[in-house]
Amino acid sequence: MPDTTDTNENTTPTTPAVNEETGLPAAILEDGNILTTFVPGHGSIKDMTKPTEAELNAEGNLNVSAYLTSTGWKLNHTQESIKDDREASADVGEIPGAEKYDGGSLQVINNVNNEGYANAAIETLVKGTKGYLVRRRGAGQAAYKAGQKVSVFKTVIGIATPVAHADNARMMSTISFSVAPGSQDETATVTS
Repeated sequence: MPDTTDTNENTTPTTPAVNEETGLPAAILEDGNILTTFVPGHGSIKDMTKPTEAELNAEGNLNVSAYLTSTGWKLNHTQESIKDDREASADVGEIPGAEKYDGGSLQVINNVNNEGYANAAIETLVKGTKGYLVRRRGAGQAAYKAGQKVSVFKTVIGIATPVAHADNARMMSTISFSVAPGSQDETATVTS
């Protein structure tokens, strides 16, 4: 019989930093605090679990956040459940199944036909382009640094479609993208 004695009986839970006014754990505002970068070319990141500062801060990368609307990032990451029934048991449980990425899209500013206005998102993220979309929450628009947690999605860019016209609206397009298995959803750590 295995030993089930609790060896940590004298430990106490960690107390998080708290907001002095409310006494609740501190919360960080997300607005303006997300960086999304397109790193062109499959193979430009050698290890999706450990992207390097040099790979993520390279000169040819595109700061997609400058074009992406505040609610313009869409990607579903879900996991199937598999029924686990046994002849020897009247109970039926579940075990984790395959993970799935789908529904990837970016809603970006599209300054089409307007000379003098930057339009790098539309010009770079064209159908069939391969690369990585890297996202970091926290640290604003500063360069990536070793130790930071990031998401690294190996992608192929799909079609771009104009967003329907509306009064007092910016010109925008929606760019679809697909994500490959093995991508990292805030489970990668930047290395030096």
